[in-house]
Amino acid sequence: MTEQRHNDASEPKRRGTGFPSLNLQDAVEAIVIAGRNGPDHSQDAFATYLGHKTANSGAFRNKLASMRDWGLLARGDRDRVVLSGLAQELVLAAPDYTKDQLLTAFESCRVFGMLYNDSAKNMAMDLSRLRTQVLMRYGVGKDQADKFVNSFVQSAVFAGLAHSDGSAVTLFQRDAITGSIDDSTDEVDPQGGEAPPAATAVAAATRPAVVETEATVPVALRQQWPIDGGEIEFVIRTSEALPPSIYALVAEMAEVAEKMKAKLTGPAFEITTPTPPAAYQTDTHHTD
Repeated sequence: MTEQRHNDASEPKRRGTGFPSLNLQDAVEAIVIAGRNGPDHSQDAFATYLGHKTANSGAFRNKLASMRDWGLLARGDRDRVVLSGLAQELVLAAPDYTKDQLLTAFESCRVFGMLYNDSAKNMAMDLSRLRTQVLMRYGVGKDQADKFVNSFVQSAVFAGLAHSDGSAVTLFQRDAITGSIDDSTDEVDPQGGEAPPAATAVAAATRPAVVETEATVPVALRQQWPIDGGEIEFVIRTSEALPPSIYALVAEMAEVAEKMKAKLTGPAFEITTPTPPAAYQTDTHHTD
C-alpha cells in the first residue's frame, strides 16, 4: 500500500518581513488630520479621523502599524493613540514640511532604510530589479513584494530621496537633501535674508507641549498574524542593522505563530496552568 502525503496542505503559510503598507505621504497626511485635534486620542476617535467606522478593522490596525513604523506614534497605552514628537512637528509645519522632518520619518522605518542604504545612488534602477532584490535579501513574501516596492518608492520620492517615472527609480544621496520639501516655494525675507524653514519659524511659545512618552525606536522587523478579534504580533525594535541570518529564522517563527493561531481560533480555548514566570528567559510584551 502506498501512503500519500499532502505536505503542501499541512505546511503553514509563511509570512515575509513586515513593512509599512501605508506609504509615508499618506501616513503624514493622515497624522496631520488627526493631529489638528490634539496629540492624544482614543482608539475610536483616531479611527474616525482616519475614515474608519470602527477601531477593530484590520485596515485601521494596519494603518496604526504603518504609522509606528514611520515613527509617528509614540509607544504607551494600548487604549490611546499618542502622536510622537516628530508627528507633532509635522502637524505644526503642515503643509510646508522640511526635508529633515521627512528624512527622519523615512529613516524610522528600518527595513526601508536598509534597502535605501544598500542600493545604488544616482543611477536609474528598474523596479523589477528592485523587486527581485527585496525578495532575495530582505525576506519579503512573494505576494507582498509589489506592495513593498510601491510603498518604498512612493515614500522615498515624498522624502526627496528618489525620483521615479513608474518603471524605474533613481535614488539620491542623503547628503544632497537639505532645506524644505519644495525649494521653489522658499520665501525670501524682506530684509534680504532667507526665510527660516517652516518647522523653525513657529515660535516656541506657540508650540503645544510634546507628550512625554517612551522614545520611539525604529522597527527593524515586524510580523503579524490575524486572529479572531485581534492579531499575533512579533516586533524587533533596534537602531542597529539586523544581520542577514536573522531572516532565516522568519520561517521558524511563522510556524510557531501558526500553531498559536490554531489554538486561539479553535472552537474553544484550552485552559491550562501557565508556565511559572521563572521558566521564561525573555520578557515579552505587546503594543498596539
